[in-house]
Amino acid sequence: MSLGSPDCTPKCRSVRHAEEVIAALTSGSEGSLQGFLSVHCHNAATLRDEFGRTALHLVASLGKCDLLQWLLDSKHADMLAKDKESGWTALHRSAFYGQIHCLMGLIKRGGALSIQDKEGLSALDLTMKDRPAHVVFRNTDPTEVYTWGSNTNFSLGHGNQESRHHPEIVDLFSRSRIYVKQVVLCKFHSVFLSQKGQVYTCGHGQGGRLGHGDEQTYLVPRMVEGLLSHHCSQIAAARDHTVVLTEEGYVYTFGLNTHNQLGLAPPPASSQVPKQVTSKSLKGRSVIGVAAGRFHTVLWTRDAVYTVGLNGGQLDCLTDLKSLRCLPNGEKCVTVPRQVSALHHKDVTIAMAAASNGATVCVNEKGDVYLLTDYQCKKLASKQLNLKKVLVSGGSLDHRIDPQLLHDGGGEKLVILALDEAGRVFCWRSMGTSVRQCRWAYGRQVFISDIALSKNSMMFVTQDGEGFSGQWLGQYTKAVDKKGIEAINGMEVSGHSDGGGVYERIRLEKLPYVHRAVSITMDSKGRNFGVLQADPKTSLYEVPTASACTFSQHFQHLLAEADEMDSIHDVTLQAGDRTFAAHKYILSMRSDFFRKVLHPEGCKEGVEDGEVKKGEDAVGCDLLVLEKVSPEMLEQALHFIYTDSCEMLIHGTRPIVPRSNQSSDPEPQQQLIHSLQALGLEKCSALDVYRSLPAKTLEDADKPKAKSTKSGKKGKSGNVGEPGQNPVKMLQGVAKKLGLGSLSARLDGVKFENGKISVVQKKTGNKLRFNQKKCSYLCDVTLRSEDGREFPCHKCVLCARLEYFNSMLGSPWIEATSCTALDMPTTSEVLQAILEYIYTDESPTVRESVNVEFVCNVLVVADQLLITRLKEICEVAITENLTLKNAAELLEFATVFNADQLKLSCLQFMVLNMTALLESSCTRSPLCVQSSDSLLKKAKMRAKRKPRRRSDSSGGYNLSDVIHSSPTDAIQSPATASSVESLPELITSDSEGSYMGSPRDLQSPVFHDRPDTQVKPQHPPWVLRAVGSPPSTSTFASIVEEERQQEAALIRSREKPLALIQIEERAIQDLLLHYKAINNPEELILVERSPQGPVAIPTWNKR
Repeated sequence: MSLGSPDCTPKCRSVRHAEEVIAALTSGSEGSLQGFLSVHCHNAATLRDEFGRTALHLVASLGKCDLLQWLLDSKHADMLAKDKESGWTALHRSAFYGQIHCLMGLIKRGGALSIQDKEGLSALDLTMKDRPAHVVFRNTDPTEVYTWGSNTNFSLGHGNQESRHHPEIVDLFSRSRIYVKQVVLCKFHSVFLSQKGQVYTCGHGQGGRLGHGDEQTYLVPRMVEGLLSHHCSQIAAARDHTVVLTEEGYVYTFGLNTHNQLGLAPPPASSQVPKQVTSKSLKGRSVIGVAAGRFHTVLWTRDAVYTVGLNGGQLDCLTDLKSLRCLPNGEKCVTVPRQVSALHHKDVTIAMAAASNGATVCVNEKGDVYLLTDYQCKKLASKQLNLKKVLVSGGSLDHRIDPQLLHDGGGEKLVILALDEAGRVFCWRSMGTSVRQCRWAYGRQVFISDIALSKNSMMFVTQDGEGFSGQWLGQYTKAVDKKGIEAINGMEVSGHSDGGGVYERIRLEKLPYVHRAVSITMDSKGRNFGVLQADPKTSLYEVPTASACTFSQHFQHLLAEADEMDSIHDVTLQAGDRTFAAHKYILSMRSDFFRKVLHPEGCKEGVEDGEVKKGEDAVGCDLLVLEKVSPEMLEQALHFIYTDSCEMLIHGTRPIVPRSNQSSDPEPQQQLIHSLQALGLEKCSALDVYRSLPAKTLEDADKPKAKSTKSGKKGKSGNVGEPGQNPVKMLQGVAKKLGLGSLSARLDGVKFENGKISVVQKKTGNKLRFNQKKCSYLCDVTLRSEDGREFPCHKCVLCARLEYFNSMLGSPWIEATSCTALDMPTTSEVLQAILEYIYTDESPTVRESVNVEFVCNVLVVADQLLITRLKEICEVAITENLTLKNAAELLEFATVFNADQLKLSCLQFMVLNMTALLESSCTRSPLCVQSSDSLLKKAKMRAKRKPRRRSDSSGGYNLSDVIHSSPTDAIQSPATASSVESLPELITSDSEGSYMGSPRDLQSPVFHDRPDTQVKPQHPPWVLRAVGSPPSTSTFASIVEEERQQEAALIRSREKPLALIQIEERAIQDLLLHYKAINNPEELILVERSPQGPVAIPTWNKR
């Protein structure tokens, strides 16, 4: 229907049009739907169907973001419109259906997340209710501290005096990975208790209330060193002093002692360090709880309550004021803890207590609630079972105790709040006479898990982790009329009705940025606030893990691949008729004997004794001839040196029994030859010689064979028990000779029985690792960072650990023989972390780092150098530092650099904390785009940096040029990865063109079958073809012409500019997108370069 139809006008309210619009939105592209909505009805964006849904509602549900933006910008759709069924707006629908991109678009255009539906749920509440069932917040979880308020006295711990209007995390604890389980905020200072039992304080230190031994002001929390040797379990504080309870039941106090509230004897004026409270009444008793008011301190054990401080009526039921005035010297304070006699009941256990400036409240396990005030002990309630927390605020003291400090008629209204295990809150106010249950003036039902109380306000935490502030609305009672309908009266009612209908009504207001709260607190005036929220990573189960250690396998492979003709080994060992290519650094690090022999100025004990003879091997490396070591034992020792294990340490193996030492001794050999010559064995068979032997000789020859397998027993033959026939004893002797103390000690628990190795006692040695700084005189390669710092290294370790260095330094590249330092495209800090991992297979620097940017830089280099395990270690470290602020940036980072484990962790982290991320201002701030590049900026520049030209002075390309080359061509393309020799030839060729362009042009072109000719598939130029006879039609002239063409093609490919290659690549990608060729299941479309014909094989010109 067109707009010109008389049935549709600008005042159209047709339900049929609305249903047609809603039906059309469920299918079709966004562009076609825009055209349809433009011509179908004048009010297509505002019409409602029978359920009250508009086009914007359905578009937000379906996730059509472009169409949603068009409706808002062009049609001015109302984003605050609610449907009839649930009262949901477009924000509710996008949140419910998981269309986060539409939700963000609505937020950026002014959508309010606080609008509630018919059930009192906002869009944020829907995301909160959608959490998985396993996400539960407990007090025992790792928690973070968030504080806000006036911050007049630096009590929030943020390092400055600026006020905070919303909860902000205390950076000191988050950076140091310190989890806090209790916070107490006061007027002049704050106290924090960590889950490890350490106490931190900050604020004004006058009088020593911070416990640091001075009276200075501390802007951020600092650990109280005087309590470092104790594991603290509870803290309490008031305006001028602090009380700490340890797990052993000891109490420590510090601060001003104006009213003797510290409980120290003799009472000092103040205490700047924690001091233990000792008293005869507490001797032999273990304190289980503490509380503090401005003028007094409360301690309690399982069966008694003790108070100390100014006695203004809140300490004990002392009704005779004259008796107090008659105390010696006019004492008006209790200087040491004194038991409250009114609470001393038989078979009654004290559960908890609380204190304010003018009152004390105690609760026993029977549910009895007592109030100490006005020198009386009042019982407020009975059988209030399952109470988990009680708080008190206000109260008044007897002004006659200290007229200068207290005033007649002063004080505050007394309020008591109690929370039970079921999440119900009860209150008692001085204006009433009974305990009443609290009801909430809020749109939905909430269940409370923690409470906080101040002079004029309250705060609550729900079981879902939400935070609320509360205000009194007055007392109400439920009156039931004759028809059974409840009527609410706002009259002041005292006492309980028969049905227990009297309750207190409290208006709740939700706190912003509080979504994982487990505990809440505030100061007595209600000016500063703190909340403990569970760590956002608490429910994360997609946690990265590092793969198994491959350190020993790498060096085992190095030993197996070592050859006398390679360029990595620098020493050759000879034992008997066998030689072993080895590496000086590894031998020196693992063996004391080789360290002395190979040291440039080392001792020559082994050389002088004739145990070692020095020489040169075929390639000019040092040759060490070990005269008194069998080849088999040397092989076992080398295997242990390189891998920290060998066959002799593995239970059940059958080692090769080495040959007898007599075979290597020239004198017994000569004697045997002379004896054989004297026998005259010419023209005699073996059987004749055997029969000619005497009978006794035959018996002696047979006996060793029968008992040679029993190495542990002594026989008639002396050779059976000799160490030469026991490979374990022989290896142990070689280990002692070579200075392998660990191998010798581990062989003590090994036996050789019945031809097998039996491990009787398994011993473990130190983990195999190397130290880069040791044996510096054996360094044979130097790495240089971007900032010019040089790192002397050992070629054997680099080649063993990384295939990159093995290909670079183990082949006839210029870098392998160059005397100059090899440039690495990274900072010295990152290169140090890389080398730390290469030498030790661990990276404590990365694991313990809290600098996410540094760890990300290490991950980038590890990804480029293909160090998989280090990359996984970086993923683990980054996940430990994952926060709400950097989650989105790290997700992008993980996607760019193929960190799959980190990507999964970021995705799950964002899903579990979607409510906080949506409410956070950083997700919709225009600065978010700039901050998101902070971690990626340097890494992207390094990954995309244009390779530099070859320097004439260096004789070849730098390592940075190779690292920055695209890894996909060398790894994913089988044609380009099939040869190792072609890569150095291309890089060090005479052309000054780019390495990145050469392999792409040299890969074999793809030919398609044509009807007129049949072309054989071309092989890559660096693949060796099978040797065979040339075709019969070939001539010498044609061969020369073909070689000229191949040489010309090679020159063109090498001199092709990098910019032109990038333009061609971009054109190929644009054509693929234009023809929709990517992931198209219906047709196959290929866009490729035109074939250039055969290319000559690159030649290597070594200088």
